[in-house]
Amino acid sequence: MSGPLDVSVEREGVVPAPADEVWRALTEPELRVEVFSMVTQAVTEEGVPGEVGHVMQFMEKDPASDSGVVRLTTVAAEPFRRLVQERVGADGTFTSTTFLTEIEGGTLVKRVFHVYQPEPSLAERAMRKAIATFFSLGGTVRLKADIGDLARHFA
Repeated sequence: MSGPLDVSVEREGVVPAPADEVWRALTEPELRVEVFSMVTQAVTEEGVPGEVGHVMQFMEKDPASDSGVVRLTTVAAEPFRRLVQERVGADGTFTSTTFLTEIEGGTLVKRVFHVYQPEPSLAERAMRKAIATFFSLGGTVRLKADIGDLARHFA
């Protein structure tokens, strides 16, 4: 098995709030704690929330394990439309892309987790299917929880 490890997971849902409010919930540390049930603390390390270069660090609790530190770095931003963040945590490094589209009754939120390793190690190559399955299952659970948290917060 040669070639890169390339896996994406995506989910979407409607949040009963305007896109600018959903954007703030995704980018501002104090709202991250208020909105997302897995987040216990969040602070800005550098930059301005919602702008390229913003780095947010937060503690994330996971029912299956101990809490862990996560760093989100904003790598692309189209305010109220598209947010791309690199996520580094105990569960690895991957990209989180969020698309926001205002519709009648709220905002359609589409979130995509993407992991890409151009040159996976020999072990990663051997475990490619297991890694892809694990990432997909974990990503699906996390994305559903994130969209559910947003919807509940704004309901």
